[in-house]
Amino acid sequence: MLLIGFLISFVVAYGAYRRAALNLTGAMAAVAVGTVIFGLGGSMAGMALLGFFLTGTALSRYRKGIRAEDPEPSEESIIEKGDCRDAVQVLANGGPAAGFCLLFALTGAQWAYVGALGALAAAAADTWATEIGMMAGGTPRDVLTLKEVPAGTSGAVSVVGLWGMAGGAAFVALLTLWEPGVGTLLRTLVITLAGCAGGMIDSILGATVQERRSCLSCHASTEQHRHSCGGETVQSSGVAGIDNDTVNGLATALGGAAAALLWAVLVGR
Repeated sequence: MLLIGFLISFVVAYGAYRRAALNLTGAMAAVAVGTVIFGLGGSMAGMALLGFFLTGTALSRYRKGIRAEDPEPSEESIIEKGDCRDAVQVLANGGPAAGFCLLFALTGAQWAYVGALGALAAAAADTWATEIGMMAGGTPRDVLTLKEVPAGTSGAVSVVGLWGMAGGAAFVALLTLWEPGVGTLLRTLVITLAGCAGGMIDSILGATVQERRSCLSCHASTEQHRHSCGGETVQSSGVAGIDNDTVNGLATALGGAAAALLWAVLVGR
């Protein structure tokens, strides 16, 4: 299975690299993560990974296309990285699921398998919430204070984005229905709930501990170390070094842990 996982991952990563959805390091990381998830987690985990990656990439491209008429969308002045994902981004989104698949291979515990699927659901929930929320436009609000903030601000939520979050988690969960077994419907519900939990954790961490910076030239709040206006930035809040990738990795891992724990409590294995 590892060889099959490697071949599938290589083909998908190469195609993504050719279309600038992944840079070289991102493609290499995608092959490694995909090989582990396909090879140790099996076809259902592999399908969940593919579903997350392909829909996330499609939504990102579509959002970029419909926002192209805006000379400088507000999110472009806030986010640190663009749509071409690097190794750190790939590992933040897929690494926790790969870790749970490794645990599953070592222990055979069903909770570890469900944890892998929950981690992928959390990654999809965050991606769908971000992309669909920004496509919908409007002014999002800080998840804790409910104050209006610019689109693209970490820790911001919108009604449309929350629906996107639920949709992303449910989409990954529904991909597991094709493999029937004991507790199939329960597993789908657990994965969906854990995915939504991971998405909300991402927003809360983004609003509290993620490093935010302020531009010395235009005074805009941003994640960038050199703002899109050309000015230098300084830390204004959050914890130094805790960037969006760190938050994504933590939230995805916690979403997987929530799925594993919930399954262990409800099913006991």
